[in-house]
Amino acid sequence: MDTKWKVLPIPDVEKIENIACQCNVSRLLAVLLLVRGIDSDKANDFINNDEQNLLDPFLFRDMKKAVSFINSYVENGRRITIYGDYDADGVTATALLVKALKKIGAKVDYYIPQRDIEGYGVSKSSIDTLNKRGTELIITVDCGITAVVECLYAKTLGIEMIITDHHECSDIMPEAVAVIDAKSETETYPHSSLAGVGVALKLAQALLATSQSYLETAEEYSELVAIGSIADIVPMLGENRFLCQLGIKKLNDNIPLWLEKMLTLASSDFKIDTTKVGFVIAPRINASGRITNASYAIELLLENNYDKLNELAQKLDDFNGERQRIEAQIFLEAEKLYLENYIDNSVVVLFNDKWHHGVVGIVSSRLTKKYMKPFILISPGVDGNCKGSGRSIEGFSLYKALENSKDAILSFGGHELAAGVVISREKIDDFRKLINLYADEYFKLNEIENIICADCELKGRHLNIETIKELSLLEPYGTQNNKPLFFIRNMKILSVYCIGNNKQHLKFTFIKDGITIDGVAFNYEVGTLMPNSVVSVMCYLEINDYKNNYAPQLRIIDIKGEIYG
Repeated sequence: MDTKWKVLPIPDVEKIENIACQCNVSRLLAVLLLVRGIDSDKANDFINNDEQNLLDPFLFRDMKKAVSFINSYVENGRRITIYGDYDADGVTATALLVKALKKIGAKVDYYIPQRDIEGYGVSKSSIDTLNKRGTELIITVDCGITAVVECLYAKTLGIEMIITDHHECSDIMPEAVAVIDAKSETETYPHSSLAGVGVALKLAQALLATSQSYLETAEEYSELVAIGSIADIVPMLGENRFLCQLGIKKLNDNIPLWLEKMLTLASSDFKIDTTKVGFVIAPRINASGRITNASYAIELLLENNYDKLNELAQKLDDFNGERQRIEAQIFLEAEKLYLENYIDNSVVVLFNDKWHHGVVGIVSSRLTKKYMKPFILISPGVDGNCKGSGRSIEGFSLYKALENSKDAILSFGGHELAAGVVISREKIDDFRKLINLYADEYFKLNEIENIICADCELKGRHLNIETIKELSLLEPYGTQNNKPLFFIRNMKILSVYCIGNNKQHLKFTFIKDGITIDGVAFNYEVGTLMPNSVVSVMCYLEINDYKNNYAPQLRIIDIKGEIYG
C-alpha cells in the first residue's frame, strides 16, 4: 500500500496570535496546540499542567463505601488480597495498592493469575486458592468489571469483593461491595480514561486522605502511575498527563534502585521519558507475565533488599531476552506461513500449535505494521480451545469483523484496532473464510489509504535547539497528545551514508533555507537518495546528545524524492 502524505490545515491566524501572545510562546507552538484541539481557553492550563488537574477521588460514586469497608477490615486485622493483571498496568496497580494498604496497617497480600494457566481476570479457581489462603476481601485492580459470576461465587465462600477497573462495563455489573470504574454509565467521576493504575491511585488517595493530601499521595506513587499509564497507552490529557509528568519528574530526580538496575542491564542511560517507559521499562515488566509469572515484576517493585533487587532485575532482563527470542521465531514462522499460503487474504488468520500465547499479540502488531493489513495469530489455549490476538489498520474495525464472524468463534473482545478471540481448533478454517468474506466486501466499498499526517510544516528557521526546548512544553506525549510530526519540503542532501551493525540505517546532512541539519532514517535503503538530491521528509525534531554534543536532528519517518511547491 503506497504511503500518502497529509499536513493538517493551518489554524485561523487570529487564534494562533491569541495563544502566542496569551501564553508567551512561538506561533509554531500555538499551531501545535490548536491542531490538538486546545484553544486559547485551555492553552495556559495545558502548558502549566498543574495540580488543578488532580481530581477528588471521592467523586467516584462508591469511593466512600469502599474506604469505609476497607478500613473496617484493616481495623479488625482481616486478610485483604489485591487481585491484579499480568501486564505493566496491572502490575504497577497491584504494587501501588499493596504499598498504600501496608501504610495504613493492613494485613495484605496480592495475587496475579498466570496467563497460560488461568488466563485474564478473576476465575473461580483463583478464588478457591485465595479462600485456602485465608483471604476475606478481594480488591481487584485493572480487572474484575465482568466478574459477575465470580463475585457471586466468592460470596458463597464468605469472601467480599471491591472492584477497581478501567475497562468497558457490560449491562450486568458485579454485585460487589463497591465498584470503581469511570467507564460505568452510572459513574459520577468526570475523567473516564484513567488506566488501571490510575484508578488504584484514586483509591489510595481516598484511603490516605486523613493523613496526607491528595497531591502528596499522587507524588508518593507517581512513578508507578506513570509507568502503568504510559504502558497502557491511555490518552495523555488532563489528569493522566499531570500524573505522568509528576512520575517522570520523580524518576529523573531520584531514580529508584530497581529501575537503576533494570536500565543498567538494558545498557540504557538513566534519562526517563515516555519513549524510555514504553520501549525499555514496560516491556521488561510485561515480560515476566508473558513468559512465566508476573509476581517477579511485582516483587521487584516492592523489594528493598539490594541483593534481592539484583536477582529480580536480572530475572526480568532474562525473561525479556527470552520474549524477544520467542517473538523473533514466531515472526519468522508467521511471515513464512503468510507469504506461502495467505498473501491474497484481506485479513490474515494464522495458527500454529507451538506458538506462545503471551507473545502472539506483539507479532500480530509487527506484521500488521509491515504489511498494512489485519493479522490474527492463534495459538493453543489452556482449556483445549485456542486463543487468538489480532491487530488492525486504521479504517477497518477488527471488532466489527469479529462480530460478523461470531458463528465460527466462541467469544471475542476488544476494539477497532486490537482484539482477542477464543475459538475451537476445528473452526479456524471456517473463521478464516467468514472474516475474509466480510473484509473483502468491506474493502470493495471502502478505500483504505496508508496516510502519514503531519501536524504542520517546518521552515529552516525552526531547525534549532530553542525550538526543540519549547516543544518540551507539550510533553509528556501519548495518545491524543502525540509527539509532533513535521513536514519539511525541498531539502538538499549534502551527504548520505549507511550506519548500523548491518548498515540498515541512513545518516544524512541536509541544508534548508541556509540551515544545515543532520537526520537519521532507521531501516531505510539508500535507493536514489544521493548527495545534491532534493527531497521532502516527514520527521520528528529532536536533540542528538551523542557524547554530550547537543545538536538538533531530524528523525525521519518517510522520504519522498520529489519537489513540493
